Amino acid sequence: MKKYEFTNETKDFYGTILHQIRAVEDFSNIKVGDLGGWIEKESNLSHEGNCWVAGNAWVYGDAWVIGDAQVSGDAWVYGDAWVIGDAQVSGDARVSGNAQVYGGACVYGNARVSGDAQVYGDAQVYGDAWVTGNAQVYGDAVVCQKMYIKFSHITKDLSDRENLIQNIQAQTNLYSFDNKVYCYKHVREDLSSLHDSNFKYKVGEWIEAKDVDESIASCAAGLHVSHASYWENRGGKVVLLCKVKIEDIITVQQGKIRCRKLFVIASTDKEKF
Repeated sequence: MKKYEFTNETKDFYGTILHQIRAVEDFSNIKVGDLGGWIEKESNLSHEGNCWVAGNAWVYGDAWVIGDAQVSGDAWVYGDAWVIGDAQVSGDARVSGNAQVYGGACVYGNARVSGDAQVYGDAQVYGDAWVTGNAQVYGDAVVCQKMYIKFSHITKDLSDRENLIQNIQAQTNLYSFDNKVYCYKHVREDLSSLHDSNFKYKVGEWIEAKDVDESIASCAAGLHVSHASYWENRGGKVVLLCKVKIEDIITVQQGKIRCRKLFVIASTDKEKF
């Protein structure tokens, strides 16, 4: 079911046509008929969840706004950037490249998040701050004014269970906040498993593995997740965005996570990646 439609109002941005959106159902604090911001195509803004593009905000290119994320003010989100979960991008902020802003993170003011940077948790990036390169800003971190952050490093011993989060970061380039890891899984068109066509996933639900192997073996029974391109050439037609609680992770080996259960946040065609 769709929650918004295009109006007849458009903007031509150097050949990219942006369409103003209008709500066609009530959700969150949005009412039927409320006008929103501007997007290039429906794949820029999910019809699921409470996500919204408001004000004079622009979302275009292959950018994606999902979950309960909000993009407002004069903010721009473009390139392959993602705004996920409860994240907020507002003011004159720019999120571009392969950047990801998710969780309860806020990017506002004249801030810039670009490259492969990630901003998540309760982090705030604002003022004239820039977060770029492979930098990660998370937890309760605040980046403001004219701060410029380009790189971050992992220095802990990754062999210990107590350093599980750092192990996940090092092997999969995935990051956690609020005791959860946001990750990806490739599945068939009907959302069934690549290994068992009778095992199906469903957006908006917790999925639990059957007969889980609690050993430290990498490819044993359980649910396997990783970064978006891990199973790129294994035949999957759909990519699921998921979240996994840290306590449900059994092991992290060979670039992937094996877990007991996961929650399916959204799905997208493989071509998105």
